[in-house]
Amino acid sequence: MFTATKAIQMVYKGTPIERLTVEAGVNYFNTIKTASGDIEKKYPRVAYAKIQGTTLHTSSKDKSDLKKVVTVGYHTNNGTRLLSIHAHDDGTWTEFFSRPGKPEAAISASLGDSSNPEQPKK
Repeated sequence: MFTATKAIQMVYKGTPIERLTVEAGVNYFNTIKTASGDIEKKYPRVAYAKIQGTTLHTSSKDKSDLKKVVTVGYHTNNGTRLLSIHAHDDGTWTEFFSRPGKPEAAISASLGDSSNPEQPKK
């Protein structure tokens, strides 16, 4: 029996990945690449990632996160943002779900991903 599977290879839009690597650093690129693979597996409706610049900044969503971050949004084919991450240079990231993305998080959690989506990942 044939089973269709989605090819795993995130499409990046927004800031070019090469520019991110040069301006923010290879560690941020590596974190985003790892996070994107994880997110693409957990949330199959994610079609592309939009890197929202290379300026390192502190999180306005999580005041307790004192590390510098790069923000990446994850969108469906029709452009709906399901979640964003704040990527750190140490290989961790924090996920923040949009209103349309919260049901995706609940489905993923019910299928066995017991991690808290708004806690840093390693």
